[in-house]
Amino acid sequence: MKLGRATLLLICSSLLPPLAASAQNNQNQYQNQYQGDNSGNSQMSGQMPSASGRTSPQQLKQWFSSYDMVRKQAQMSASEKDRADNLLSQGLSVFVPGPNKLQAQKLLTGLVDKYQVAITRMKAMPLYPETEKLHRGYYQYFSDAKTLFADYLRVQDNLMVKDEHGKGIMPQLMARKANLENLEMQIKQLDSDLRGQFGIAPYRN
Repeated sequence: MKLGRATLLLICSSLLPPLAASAQNNQNQYQNQYQGDNSGNSQMSGQMPSASGRTSPQQLKQWFSSYDMVRKQAQMSASEKDRADNLLSQGLSVFVPGPNKLQAQKLLTGLVDKYQVAITRMKAMPLYPETEKLHRGYYQYFSDAKTLFADYLRVQDNLMVKDEHGKGIMPQLMARKANLENLEMQIKQLDSDLRGQFGIAPYRN
């Protein structure tokens, strides 16, 4: 299959996963991520109900402790980041059968698995009013990141693969990656604001 120059550049540019680790749009999408679907159901089914009244400082401290553990489990290690950079430098070779493609598949599969674990753990945490936006923000981030990496895998096997709406996945990857990074920046800022408000120590990598 012969690919145009624009297509080749798009593929090469989209290979590197986001830092840390697909929001669909920008600020409006970010605001909607905390509101559930149109029927009023929470996006995080299986959550414990929101605490009534004011959450105690001890409960908030424990929540941040659990949440930090989830983030640390989900973030890319230094070796994973190095491998991702290396894969990008090899360009289209990661699509050709051989060691490079196998390495890319292994890396992406591992990241998908990481984010699935993070999603499950976030769903198991109590949903408090004070931390609800941050909770839902990172749940959305992990969910979108998992879907994005899974789609990178799908594109490796078929550059023309389509999503459930019949649109090609490959042309969407760059925008989805950028939106995910934008979401990450916003929820990290929210994280910092809440820690300052409640006297919680900064997150440590």
